[in-house]
Amino acid sequence: MLVMDALRWRLVGLGLVGALLAAWASYGPFLWRTCCHEAVTAQNQVWLLASQLAWLGLLLVTHERDPTGLMWKLVLAYLATRGVWALGYISSDATLWDVAWTVEQLFRWVYGAVLVHVALAFPTGRLRTRFDRIFVRFVYAYVLGLSTMHALFFDSLQTGAIPPVRNILVVWPNNELARIIEQAGFVGVPILAAITLWRLGRRWKVATPAGRRALGPVVVALPVSLTILSLDRVANAANQMWIVDAIDNFAILQLHGLILPGGFLLGTLRTRLARGSIADLAVELRAGIPVGGLQPVLRRVLRDPTLELAFPAPDGDGFVGVDGRPFEPSALGGKRVTTTLRRGNEALALLVHDADLEAEDPELIRAVGSMAELALANERLGAQVRAQLAEVRASRARIVEAADAERRRIERDLHDGAQQRLLALATRLQTAKATAKGAGELVDEATTELEAAVSEVRELARGLHPQILTDLGLGAALEALAERAAIPVEIRAPSRRYPASIETAAYFVVSEALTNVARHAAATGAVVTVSHQAGRLTVEIADDGSGGADVTRGTGLRGLVDRVAALGGSLTIDSPDGKGTAVRAAFPL
Repeated sequence: MLVMDALRWRLVGLGLVGALLAAWASYGPFLWRTCCHEAVTAQNQVWLLASQLAWLGLLLVTHERDPTGLMWKLVLAYLATRGVWALGYISSDATLWDVAWTVEQLFRWVYGAVLVHVALAFPTGRLRTRFDRIFVRFVYAYVLGLSTMHALFFDSLQTGAIPPVRNILVVWPNNELARIIEQAGFVGVPILAAITLWRLGRRWKVATPAGRRALGPVVVALPVSLTILSLDRVANAANQMWIVDAIDNFAILQLHGLILPGGFLLGTLRTRLARGSIADLAVELRAGIPVGGLQPVLRRVLRDPTLELAFPAPDGDGFVGVDGRPFEPSALGGKRVTTTLRRGNEALALLVHDADLEAEDPELIRAVGSMAELALANERLGAQVRAQLAEVRASRARIVEAADAERRRIERDLHDGAQQRLLALATRLQTAKATAKGAGELVDEATTELEAAVSEVRELARGLHPQILTDLGLGAALEALAERAAIPVEIRAPSRRYPASIETAAYFVVSEALTNVARHAAATGAVVTVSHQAGRLTVEIADDGSGGADVTRGTGLRGLVDRVAALGGSLTIDSPDGKGTAVRAAFPL
């Protein structure tokens, strides 16, 4: 409360100071008997006062938006420097007049440098690039340097002004050289204006949607104002006073004094209007936002289509997105910043958003976070549950992969070990039969047993993980499986390869399904169809048997469901009584 009161009083104080500066810049000359220059007329001063009051409005709005920022301080500096020229009319005391007049001559164009600073630093008050910082410093140095050089040579007593005024800084009186310096300074104005417009255009080109909302009115207003200002200075340098008089006396041209602060003020107010979207957020929160639906709502409310929400991971290590997947903010790139939304000391969410949102309204994101606190907490729980489910799925997939790897190892061991030794033993027995008398019948019996053992080992190895699946892929392995089936099986499968884990799972789905058909379906045939569409591999085993298959009975089909689900797929069974069975497994690729 005390902080709010202090800010409110400071805002009132700034308003009074700004109003006094505006009044001084507009009507200060009329206070002194030396008034006035031919351009100081009642009509012109009304236009100047209107312009100054527009700058005062910008001062108050920018201070209210960000009291700790720099923008309002720059606007205050502009108001102060704009009124410096009125010092030249003080004449109640000769000595005071000489000092005031010299100060006015030295600093009369500084407001132009402040204007460039405001344009390039808008809306935050901070210059964003090294080039801009160097350029603004150069503009200040250019203005002050030329004014100082002019003052060193300009002898005001030679002008014949009444009452006479003395330049207290003159060292080498040479009014011709002073005039050349002043004209050179005027010629430089359009060059500096062109660079300023170029830098503003560059900012517009790379600006995000949030940045363009603020820059839009300025991009329109600044070229108009700087063009008129440059025309005035060039006309002065070329001694084309009719152009200067037209700018000073035609109301339509004097509008440029209102256009520029009006552009800055409109740009600032457009960002302030974003606060109204908080009311829309309140309505949506009251109606209820489903878990998983907060991110699009915040994108719409903050008008940032690139906004991303992330939440602390369930294990506290890193972040997860709204889909539960690991989230790395640094990988997003671009003009993105992160804001941590908290409830007390607890981190509710991480908001990754357009950097210009902070420039538009530093309090807007925190206000949205406070209002959506409960929804963020629910969203965080939902994301963490999804992350845990994803980890369970990944764990199941790793278990299946490990099991498949172990099956392949056992198959290799059987093929390279036991099977080879049995075959070698059979060869030796045949050799013994040829050389040993009376052992033929015994050897024949042993050979028959060995061949049966070799066949069983081969079948066991093939059941663990068929070598043809590894070598030639799913289509060839299914053809080999069909050849050994107890019923006629037609295979419709492309010859292309798929990830090893997918091929293995699909193979065993077909193998188990065909085994069930042979044992329970009383079918006369089956068709196996493999298709690849929309990033999914689908395997269908259809038979013309008795139907009535139930995944809840027995462990075979239940095991297939688990195996397919571990890879993120799904398995469905359509088995009406008496109308055959269709087993479909779909795997994401």
